[in-house]
Amino acid sequence: MKQLGRDLWSIRFVLTVSLALTGATAGAQTVVIPREHHAWGRFPPGSWSKVRKWMEELDEKGNVKSASTTETKTTLIGVDEGGCTLQMEVTVEVAGKRFVAQPRQVRVEFDGGNASQRAGLHKVGEKAWDLGGKPVPCAALESVVTNDETRVTSKLEYCDSMPPFVLRRETVTATPDGKQVLEQTVMEVIAVEMPQKVLTELKTGAHMRTVQRQKSGSTFTLEVVCFDVPGGVVSHTSKDLNPAGKLVRRSTLELIDYGVADTSDATRRSGGVFYHGRMRRQLLQSRP
Repeated sequence: MKQLGRDLWSIRFVLTVSLALTGATAGAQTVVIPREHHAWGRFPPGSWSKVRKWMEELDEKGNVKSASTTETKTTLIGVDEGGCTLQMEVTVEVAGKRFVAQPRQVRVEFDGGNASQRAGLHKVGEKAWDLGGKPVPCAALESVVTNDETRVTSKLEYCDSMPPFVLRRETVTATPDGKQVLEQTVMEVIAVEMPQKVLTELKTGAHMRTVQRQKSGSTFTLEVVCFDVPGGVVSHTSKDLNPAGKLVRRSTLELIDYGVADTSDATRRSGGVFYHGRMRRQLLQSRP
């Protein structure tokens, strides 16, 4: 369940990597998030992706004490003006035994919050993000969400013309008074417009680095995303360190299949057919 929670966080993260600015209020420019800029929202309902994660737990001597394989199929159930509903089907294999979790649905808002806590992103200034020696103009966005237990502050550097759009994101979770930091996560895009093999096709992707720090230790992740894939995630590699800096867990993840719902009239009448890009092109070429 702890690992599933981390995967849900990853999905929410990927869903916030694209935003668009519009309008203004007294003192701050607000943000409207179009569905076409979202790793899930830009696809029609019924689209899906399937990933496989390999994870190893290490003992104090650095030896593998347990290993697991997790397959997660995520399907876009619905999209509205505020966000997406996803269904997750998870299968875990440990020590030769397979465990199938009950399918569950997750609601994610386009602004990165959830149904009860909207992030309320606002533009607070302009910045230039250094991407490989090239300064990229960005809008500085900020949000603060407070409840009885935590205060979550997010700071983003956003470029509306360069996927994955959010080039840096820092999220700090603290006590409601802000005096004690409970968790800090920093994501930075380190390369864009990189050639990336996605299944059997060569596509364009972005490389990102994420560092998550909390009292129980730190997590370092390198990730590849591609906006031609529902959900965006193509692969990632990750390691967890304990408070003393010792490796306790490592994992890799890769995309193993995906499908984009066909929205043509014929397909809607027949109940829906799903193909990824290469399969769809082959079918179109083979039709009389």
